[in-house]
Amino acid sequence: MNSILILLLLAQPQKETNPLKIVLNSSITLYQKIISPSQGDVCNFSPSCSHFGKQAIEKHGPLWGSLMAADRFMRCNPWAYQYFDTYYSGLKNQKIYDPVQNNFIFGKIRKKETSSLIPSPLMHESASGGGEDKGEGE
Repeated sequence: MNSILILLLLAQPQKETNPLKIVLNSSITLYQKIISPSQGDVCNFSPSCSHFGKQAIEKHGPLWGSLMAADRFMRCNPWAYQYFDTYYSGLKNQKIYDPVQNNFIFGKIRKKETSSLIPSPLMHESASGGGEDKGEGE
């Protein structure tokens, strides 16, 4: 009987002790329960920005998690879809899929490589000497 009680006590999740994490998570939860339902489903991303913020704070701590959440809030706008091919990897439930795991805080920014089959107009211009034709008219 005592071993079952000990196992139950050890299986209990640890309560958060960081006061900044408690305040940030409580304010996000308050937003999710009170304000978000009245706005409807307006976020362009999956997971939603508030869920992303909670996950980022949980994974990276209150400082870096808050910075990641602020970055996400700034990217959540009607023009986010124009950057779909550049920064984001896919769609989930008709929304841009951008989980916390796909955001790099300390790593290099990964850019998609452009295809060498389709030349860029800028590359073509620089290859021909900046668009000037020096062979004619002399």
